[in-house]
Order: sequence, then structure tokens, then C-alpha cells
Amino acid sequence: MEIIKKIEASLEHRKARRLVRSSGQRPVYHIHIRKTGGTTINFAFLTLSGRPDTTVFYEQMAEKENHRTISNGRVFVGWNAGLINEGWFTYGFSHIPMHQMDLQRDAFLITCLRDPAERVLSHYAMLLHFQSQGVDHPCMKSEGPWLGNSFDHFLDKMPKEHLMNQLYMFSADFNVEEAVTRLRSLDKVLYTLNLNQQLKDLGRHLGHELPISNQKTFNIRPTFEEEQRARLREMLDPEYQMLERLKPSED
Repeated sequence: MEIIKKIEASLEHRKARRLVRSSGQRPVYHIHIRKTGGTTINFAFLTLSGRPDTTVFYEQMAEKENHRTISNGRVFVGWNAGLINEGWFTYGFSHIPMHQMDLQRDAFLITCLRDPAERVLSHYAMLLHFQSQGVDHPCMKSEGPWLGNSFDHFLDKMPKEHLMNQLYMFSADFNVEEAVTRLRSLDKVLYTLNLNQQLKDLGRHLGHELPISNQKTFNIRPTFEEEQRARLREMLDPEYQMLERLKPSED
């Protein structure tokens, strides 16, 4: 059985290389920052699989051991650093920070940014939803304890690399200058504020139609004291500096 698996993996790898080579297109890699509309972006690109149900296709990718699926003459890879680094895919994505990756091929790099405070508040609401609904999401094992009984407890317990995830994804040392330099090297930086239009424009640029489907909405709407919002804003100041630096010059 193990030999059969190795043969199948080898054949799949050869097929992936052949398809990507013959397409003549750069692989598109999405640096997926949590709670920044990333699932909407992923689902838009996964429609290129030609599968009638993108959610089912996504789940199949998640369940497959190497998280690579070939469909409609295209290669899709999620979460697998090794396969992503090799670059033999049509579309790939992961939550892995850019400074931990070593991409071997020239990929079209994209990411999406969001107002830092809104991103953290969305993360908090998501965890509250999972807790209240008893959702057995993998993240709850490590992140559930951050909740405690208040938002202040959450801010005390949330690790810095999660609190400032947008900055950490591009600098292991939370260095604003380094992060800005890396972000400027990407082919496209999207923003949640007008994500739908930007995705349409990106699709036209890449020669694809990227249908929009909004994902993961939660009914919980926590309320926060002004002091808590002010505290959060202060804690996220380096990320706000990063976003300010990314604004186009007025000159």
C-alpha cells in the first residue's frame, strides 16, 4: 500500500509540473492573513477548478494528505509549504508568514489587508461564535483560552504574532520598514474595504473570471468600551504605521 501511495504521489507531481509548464502562466500565491477576506479570495480562485460546489472542493483539498488537487487542467495547493515553495501550482494559499517561505519559482504574489482593529475584533467575534455554538474548529484548542470572560482578557492573552498578524506575516521582528518593503514587492495588495471590485479587476488582469462569494459571517456582535477600543488602537499602532506607509505618495 505504501508503494502504491508513492507511485500515485509521483504521478500526480509529474502531472502538476506538466500542466503548470504547459499553461505558460505564473502561479498565483495568496499570502492569506486571517480575518482579511482571505476565504472569499480563495473561493474566487477555486471556482477555476470547474467543480459545481466550491465548498466541497475546498473541503476535499483540506482532507487530502498533501492538500494538492488537480481539476479542470489546473493545480491547486493549500497550506503545504513544501509544495508551495516548489511552485508547481496554478493557485496556492496558506497562512504561513512570508519570511518563513522560500518560493523557488516566480509566482504572482497577492495578499489582502484590513483595518487592524477591525481585524482583531473580527477574530474575537469568530472565537466567541465558535465557543457559544460549540463549534469544534481546530483553532479553538489553542485560541479558545484567549477568550476568558472579557475582551481585556483576550487582549492580554492573544499572542503578539496573532494580534499584529498583518505585520508579522511580513516581518518576524514586527519591523514596519521590513514589512513595508516586503509588501511593496508583492504583485498585488488588496484591501477589504473594496475587495469585490478589486477581485474583479484582478481577474481581468489575470485573464480569469473571479466570481465573488462572501464567506464566514457570524451573528455575534460584541460591544466594547471606548477605553478598550483605545487600548486596542494603541497596541496596534505599528500596524497602523505600516498601512500609512503603504499609501501612495501624493507627489
